[in-house]
Amino acid sequence: MKLTKLSHAVIAASSMTVGAMAHAEINTSGSVALTSDYKFRGITQTSNNAAIQGSLTASHDSGAYATVWGSSVDSLVGGSEMDFMLGYAGESSDISYDVGVMRYAYPGANSGNAGGAEPDYNEVYGSVAARGTKVGVAYSDDYFAETGKFGYVFASYGTEVSGVGVSASVGYNYFFDDNNAAGEGLGAFLGNPDVTDDAYIDYKVAVSKEVKDIGFELAYIGTDLNEKDAGGLNIDGSFVVTASKSF
Repeated sequence: MKLTKLSHAVIAASSMTVGAMAHAEINTSGSVALTSDYKFRGITQTSNNAAIQGSLTASHDSGAYATVWGSSVDSLVGGSEMDFMLGYAGESSDISYDVGVMRYAYPGANSGNAGGAEPDYNEVYGSVAARGTKVGVAYSDDYFAETGKFGYVFASYGTEVSGVGVSASVGYNYFFDDNNAAGEGLGAFLGNPDVTDDAYIDYKVAVSKEVKDIGFELAYIGTDLNEKDAGGLNIDGSFVVTASKSF
């Protein structure tokens, strides 16, 4: 799958920034996590089973960064997911921003794992945040399993109450193409060609607390999809527990 023109532009801009700072110090950070269920945009990626995850980021004070993130996933998509990000983040007048390009890859998968379609795909993304509120968008020219053009808009809010983090988010998943018979659109994504809708909503409500440098989160994650349209996917809302450690 080829990168879009916008993806190339973001990569080029990131490359120039990193090149200009080639002799400067690069900072690294990372994390490891264990979660009771890996849900992405409201839908389980592990058949409601546990997942182990990790990330590594190299960043510069200029705002340029590169991140590799990985997780165990369902065997239907090869058993593992690796995501690669190139981006630029900064802050202006107490408003932070983040833009970049992302590659979702499933190393153990092939077209046979996704109904004859290529599971890997690219996205460009951007967000702004201020005073605990964050809004953002993402766009893919050809979403997971070649289901066509896809857009994502989300908003989140987080604060702290008596030493406990409280957060909530909602996302709108929109499929621009509705030709399910051709393998594109929400119906193709769900594996149900009878679906006539072109969008769904996902949501998350969570509380979190750090204890002895380990972060704990209890979240309820779900969607507005119904079982009839789900095409066999488990889309029920459920509680998810995650423990993570940053370094």
